[in-house]
Amino acid sequence: MKAGTAWYAQSRTDFLREPTQLVVQQLSDGAAREGLHVEHEQRQEWEASIGVLQRELQQRTLEIQALKDALADPGLGAYRHVILEYDLRRRGLRIDCVLLGDGVIAVVEFKRSRFSAADREQVTNYAVNLMEFHEETQRAVERDGAIVVPVLSHTGRRGEDRLVTTPGFHRAPWSGVVRRPIESSSSKLHEALKFALTQRRSEVSTDCTQWLFSRFSPSSSILDAAISLYGQHTVSAIAEHSAPIELIERCTREVLDLTTASLRDGVNRVIFVSGSPGAGKTLVGLNLAFQPALREDAVFVTGNAPLVEVLSAALKSSYRKGPAAGAVASGYARESVARVIEMSTFKLVKAHRFLGEHDQNLGSSDGRVVIFDEAQRTYRAGHMVVGVQLQADEAKLILQSLAASHPSGSVVIALVGHNQAIGRAEMGIGAWFKACAELGWRFAISDETLSLDEVEKSGDWATHPYRDQLTTGHLPHSIRYYRNEGLERWADHVLGNRPEAAAVLADELAAKGNTIWMTRSLSEARRWVRERRVGAERAGIIASGQARRLAAEGLFVELKPDIATWMLAPDGDVRSGNMLETVQNQYQIQGLELDYTIVCWDGDLRREGDQWGAYKIVGAGWRRDKELAVAKNGYRVLLTRARKGMIIYVPVGDKTGEDETRPCRLYNDIADHLISCGALPAEYIPDFSSR
Repeated sequence: MKAGTAWYAQSRTDFLREPTQLVVQQLSDGAAREGLHVEHEQRQEWEASIGVLQRELQQRTLEIQALKDALADPGLGAYRHVILEYDLRRRGLRIDCVLLGDGVIAVVEFKRSRFSAADREQVTNYAVNLMEFHEETQRAVERDGAIVVPVLSHTGRRGEDRLVTTPGFHRAPWSGVVRRPIESSSSKLHEALKFALTQRRSEVSTDCTQWLFSRFSPSSSILDAAISLYGQHTVSAIAEHSAPIELIERCTREVLDLTTASLRDGVNRVIFVSGSPGAGKTLVGLNLAFQPALREDAVFVTGNAPLVEVLSAALKSSYRKGPAAGAVASGYARESVARVIEMSTFKLVKAHRFLGEHDQNLGSSDGRVVIFDEAQRTYRAGHMVVGVQLQADEAKLILQSLAASHPSGSVVIALVGHNQAIGRAEMGIGAWFKACAELGWRFAISDETLSLDEVEKSGDWATHPYRDQLTTGHLPHSIRYYRNEGLERWADHVLGNRPEAAAVLADELAAKGNTIWMTRSLSEARRWVRERRVGAERAGIIASGQARRLAAEGLFVELKPDIATWMLAPDGDVRSGNMLETVQNQYQIQGLELDYTIVCWDGDLRREGDQWGAYKIVGAGWRRDKELAVAKNGYRVLLTRARKGMIIYVPVGDKTGEDETRPCRLYNDIADHLISCGALPAEYIPDFSSR
């Protein structure tokens, strides 16, 4: 049987008939076909003791034999097909085993040691990923009533019998996935699989060939995109966003063509790509950074330092496995794993360190093409950057440095966020226009980008002699909140004082199952998230950096947890954002995304009649802040971080009246405005705790 992207696929009958060693050999052949590499540390370990490799092969043999023993039970005839090492096409992950049966799809992961919270999260996430992104699994669940069952099987000593089963399913949209993984020892695996059959809702068979060759569209999250691109794989996105993705692809092609022409002709040029929050600017940049034509020249520079930290940590953890893990293939990388890990710290550069590091790029051409994410976040002359006072505007210094280092021509691809200026010392897109005009660099920009409000209107840049026309330089559609991109437009209406338009849009979102919730209780907000988040989905509490009176609620915006750990650590790790204990602000979270967010609203952006007013804590209390646009953009960032769902928390305030910084009326006015904009109060949230 053709196995598609799996390394092995057979009927249950053929699997039971086939010798165990032959199955193990087919899995080894699959790894070889993929061109996967083992870690340098592992190779050294094997050279020192061949026993490590032997133990790994023995472990795989134990897993296959345990599966054979279980499926030999005559009561498991409903499982028709065995699929091993199925490619999930995201982050280099493969499912150990998928059993396709009558009305059931069992996802089985084998573990060698005691099950942990991370193990349960992993196998649940595999099941959810199949239901969310695998077309044939969706069809089996939605049309035929099939269920998806996560199973953990321990392959340790056979004498340790274990079976833990919990009936019931997740809430919608994961109502086809069993709520808790079945846990078993290898000796009880047959009973675990029998229990899965008792949970069935139908007995309709799933066609194995159709399942193996089904369309699978992973999410387009920044982390998944970066990890896939490092491994030289394409980045897919879900079908609902075919039009925005097609625009992203056209934009990438046009920018790539112009970049290669600039390098060929020795032309210094800045190419502008703009977009709304979540529209895919960073995706375009990462895609360009790892294009074969630019791979040796390009470096990805970002004004968003937390993004560098999170991407670097995610890349390292995805491609590196310690020697204790044995002969484990290291993700998707077809090149040296050591090179991938090196690139994860080399090709991602914090913008404000770029000038200092540019002349130390290991003697390579890397840096001739600079993909500058959040390019509007460059500083003006005189500002202190990493301990050094800028002698000129940062954009000008960058172009001067590139021209001096690469006299045969350089390109800056400037990715510009629309309505995302959140720093008070940042110059915006106008800094690049000014630098190009002074230094003689050409610039390519679309009419749509030039028409944005934040584009400096002091110069006639549309007809400037250095300007080149770009056709697809602006990305207007969000792909972040992929269940409905209307969330970004809703946030714009809320911050733009258009409650009627916001309410209409909120009703449209709610009709599609994407209600925007608002609560006055932080515990209620936490409950809402915990009932929805499953598997490896990410959640977190976020708030404005000026929301300092949230301290009275136990949330401290001035305490900045390590963003990489906060974003990546699994359940049970007290540093994880999923614990819903610590808070990140807009500066830390910009450019990143979570599945579910609790957005906390404080008095730094408050209602004054039918308008907004900005404030900040100075000394003992609030003082008016003249940077209203910056404050509103900060909340725009917060309101647009969620991919799947958001609940807004507005505190009640101090009912005693003793704390003048937290008057109840201040918070009531904010809550009333959000309700007038269509946010639904928390008392209408259904209670799923008993399901």
